[in-house]
Amino acid sequence: MLCFRVARNGGHLTTAGVPDFGVLHTILSWVRRPDDESNATPELTLHVGGSVGKEYREHLTWCDVHILAGDVLTVEVREDLEAEAPKGRHLDKEAGLDEVSRLRLQKTRLEKLLAEVNEELRECSGA
Repeated sequence: MLCFRVARNGGHLTTAGVPDFGVLHTILSWVRRPDDESNATPELTLHVGGSVGKEYREHLTWCDVHILAGDVLTVEVREDLEAEAPKGRHLDKEAGLDEVSRLRLQKTRLEKLLAEVNEELRECSGA
């Protein structure tokens, strides 16, 4: 099994891997937005995760940590290691649904989003 062994400043964080078919990723993110607390304190995070199962609907998380400027991150791509169990896993709401049920769920989400957009438009035009 292909694994990612991830370390920060020489200390082990996790060894992640998925058997056979799936997705495995390591994402380093820096975020600074003008309109929230990240303006003064940018977010710097490392996420190690993936997905498995039919249509890759089961999402796995091995690591979600804050990183500091100056940290040294190492990702080794190895085939000779055993993966650790993920620390978190969740299924998409659509997992296991037939096509009609999946479309109904999508329609409900879109109707809710449209209602929120309409409310924001009303608030903007009323100001």
